[in-house]
Amino acid sequence: MSLFVLKSFSQTITVGSYPESVARKNQLLGISDDLSSFTQHPINSAFNSKGDSTIQGMVASKNLIPKLNLFGLPIVIKALPFNWLSDYNSKLPFGYNNGPLYPNVGYQTMISGGIFIKAGILNIQFKPELVHAQNAPFATFADVQANYKSGLVPAFFQIINGIDAPERFGPYGLSYAGFGQSKITLIYKNVEAGISTENMWWGPGVQNSIMMSNSAPGFLHWTFNSASPIKTKIGSFEWRLIGGTLKQSGYTPYDPGKLAYSGDAYYIPKPKVNRYVSAFTANWHPKWIDGLYVGVSGYDYVNKDTGYNKRSTIKKFLPVFSPSSPQSNQSVGSGGLSNLGDGQDYAYSINVRQVLNKYNAEIYFEYARNDQIANLTDFILEPEHSSAYTFGGSRLFNLKGNQFFQVKLELTHLQVPQTFLVRAEPTWYVHVTNPRDGYTNLGRYLGAGIGPGSNSLMIDLSYIHGLSSYGVKLERYVHDADLYYYAFQNTTTFTANWVDLSSTFYANIKLKRYLISAEYTPVRAYNYEYLQSVDVTNTHARINLTYFFE
Repeated sequence: MSLFVLKSFSQTITVGSYPESVARKNQLLGISDDLSSFTQHPINSAFNSKGDSTIQGMVASKNLIPKLNLFGLPIVIKALPFNWLSDYNSKLPFGYNNGPLYPNVGYQTMISGGIFIKAGILNIQFKPELVHAQNAPFATFADVQANYKSGLVPAFFQIINGIDAPERFGPYGLSYAGFGQSKITLIYKNVEAGISTENMWWGPGVQNSIMMSNSAPGFLHWTFNSASPIKTKIGSFEWRLIGGTLKQSGYTPYDPGKLAYSGDAYYIPKPKVNRYVSAFTANWHPKWIDGLYVGVSGYDYVNKDTGYNKRSTIKKFLPVFSPSSPQSNQSVGSGGLSNLGDGQDYAYSINVRQVLNKYNAEIYFEYARNDQIANLTDFILEPEHSSAYTFGGSRLFNLKGNQFFQVKLELTHLQVPQTFLVRAEPTWYVHVTNPRDGYTNLGRYLGAGIGPGSNSLMIDLSYIHGLSSYGVKLERYVHDADLYYYAFQNTTTFTANWVDLSSTFYANIKLKRYLISAEYTPVRAYNYEYLQSVDVTNTHARINLTYFFE
């Protein structure tokens, strides 16, 4: 059997878009013969089955200028969907997996659209994003805790001294313009290489992705990846290898001046420097087991400083393959323990996804570590050390005709396990020595949108009719439990956990060339900013209008 299967793959399905969820549903129903693992996004739009052809017009139009040739080379030009998103929060900056959107109170809007051009092996996808956010004031951690002199404040600064994640991006309205979901690549057979600013999502989860998500704006990166699953004698493979630049937000986190009381100055300014990140993800679908996908991912980031420039070529462009030693990686985020480190931060994960077409269902699991194991004995004795995990699944129940009831459930756990009591343990995405901006881009998390030390339990119930869907999503979101337990471990305070309960009522209505996506979410924040009995109710609303040129 040939290693490469010759097909034409082109524009990608945007991470987090509605067509992406429709394609995943089609795979569960068995009406798609796409072998994609749905653990590596963006997905190239390979419409090679009747099921997938139903969403072809939702990804790009038909060729706008048929029979166009340049120097004998056929040229394909397609229009990409136009999106206008409006988002509103009444009191708190609720929401994640928002790409270039800001943590915002008040009104926020984004428009996006573009064009796709294919000339032989050259593919150009241009889909910029324009954002404007009202950025209205709200009660931040500094506002709430300024007069509450507890052990929480020093522990809090141990976090923000190791990550660039402002709660509010300055006092004024915000605007952003970026290349968004754009790329220029060469695709030969099933292999793709080029540059991109697209958002990525790695892992089987639908609510959170530990290793790479769309909770931050996309960043400029080079990519070498499979353009579609590559079939071999032992099954199909997918992979992606990237390297790119992560930028700082440019904002001081959490107005630290309000918390520097009694002559104490907890905040340590960070050096003004970008970071270089390299990462990989790979997945194998064994040919002997229908619907099974096994994957692995890793990332490593370093400051682009003088030390970086002195590195060897492989350590400069692919540090993910020469990570920190187990000894230097014995770090801790918010416990105040020392961390010598060696100027980089490394994490890795394994994931398993099983599609059960007989039941129109899937189950999946991801296990990740933010600290290398010392040896096999170390892993056997404490496999939970510095770990995070996601467990989830979904099932479709056929009602009649093209109508279904779908149930989704997902649990993501980033809180450090109890090994922190006797062993230094890092908080996810935080690095207390350089690179101290953490695993972020432009001040937002590259990993799970819930953020460091947090946990999420999500249940989603929906009714699907054709290409439309209606449902409710319930979530229990525990904010940074690492910070809470580190701060209060030697006290009798045990009822000040900051927990959000939310109920999102949503609808996606497909009307010919239009898609109207709307959601309404009441949120109750218990013990807001870890202050007992300070509960806040927030209202979140969103409407996204999409026009498909088809």
